[in-house]
Amino acid sequence: MTNKNFLFPIVSLLGCMMLSACGSDNVTNTQEATQEISNAGFFVVSNKADTNSIYAFSSDGDGQYSETGEYKTGGKGTGDLEIPELKKDETHPLANGDDPLISAGSLVATEDQKHMVVVNPGDATISLMKREDSGDISHVNSVPATDLFPISLAVHGDYVAAASVGDSNMKGSIGLFKITDGKLAPVADSRRDLQARPSTVQFSSDGSFVIVNELVTGKIKSFSAADGLLSQEAVSVIDSPRADKRFQAIPVGFEVKAGADYDILLMSEARFLTPEFGLREGDGSVKLSPLYSWQTGSLSTYKLAKDGTLSLISGDVLTGNAVEGGELANCWVALSPDGKTLWAANALSSSISSFDIGDDGVATLRNATAYKDESESLFFGDISVSADGKTLYQLIGNKGQVAIFDIQSNGDLTLKQSVGAMPELGTYGLLLTS
Repeated sequence: MTNKNFLFPIVSLLGCMMLSACGSDNVTNTQEATQEISNAGFFVVSNKADTNSIYAFSSDGDGQYSETGEYKTGGKGTGDLEIPELKKDETHPLANGDDPLISAGSLVATEDQKHMVVVNPGDATISLMKREDSGDISHVNSVPATDLFPISLAVHGDYVAAASVGDSNMKGSIGLFKITDGKLAPVADSRRDLQARPSTVQFSSDGSFVIVNELVTGKIKSFSAADGLLSQEAVSVIDSPRADKRFQAIPVGFEVKAGADYDILLMSEARFLTPEFGLREGDGSVKLSPLYSWQTGSLSTYKLAKDGTLSLISGDVLTGNAVEGGELANCWVALSPDGKTLWAANALSSSISSFDIGDDGVATLRNATAYKDESESLFFGDISVSADGKTLYQLIGNKGQVAIFDIQSNGDLTLKQSVGAMPELGTYGLLLTS
């Protein structure tokens, strides 16, 4: 099989047209949502193709969670179709509907927690949502993204950075938006073409730089964002690490840890493309990817200097003991509030790994299976940790549920509850209230 065929749906072109915007901004509640916003709650995006929406969940006095409302975003999703191909292949882990965006940060909150920003991949828009005192969420406005298929957002002050895929995996762009007079608006002349599919975008801790990683190239780029203006070109570019015979690193979600003299980037890495950018035939042992086999996933950490320069700290730290046979497809990460522990969601192993993170950014595997569902049939997607460091939330991308864990003193996880009656496939984003 040729590399081109191996990479469907990674690098084939898609001729597609932008879908029309959603015609109604009315709020739809599945339950009454009249109580004030709880400190213990979270939001998930439905990705419904007809009318995209945000599900809200909150906890009762006993710490049990339930859905409290569903709110239209003013845009459209892609349903159970993954971008950019929008073609269904239930045998392929990148086209079966488990993971429509392959990104993190698709739903984010402003720093004052009064607004949320969400991507609508179905009609290429980005929506600003307001969190009302009653607990309801209302649509404020929607604006066109810089490309088809917006997938990732980051907020710093009034500015929003957004990454979009475009009509193929060899396109992609980032751009800036600003919340002005209570509405979201694009920043003029801020689009920057990547010529590669982005995964996740983040601001540096001080907002001086926008960092974006690229799915297939494995590159990480930093752009200056001084005074709300993106530099025309990346000020620094670094490749994900790969040793001899090691599969390509596919970075997806990452965290930014602020340091005294520099920021630390903590980058997830799935390892499923061979050195020749092909797929290796499987023996059926990976239940979520029976036709293909994968190498052990990994984590890499980088230094982001004050001038925007990127350099490697820890490279290819395995989610296991060897490059074969460990936990597979680390695609999302979440950092503890004290910055000392990182949890990694291994999408195809139904597991979560824990890492020790030094003050200098050096990463060491603590437990490859801080939690593992032995069925290996659950697709672990977006992940987040509560502000008090006591609870971890894990989106289950092929069940329309969120698993909620108690965090033990050693970083291991104990499942407390699974909640959600959302669409079985297609959900994305996981935003905690605070």
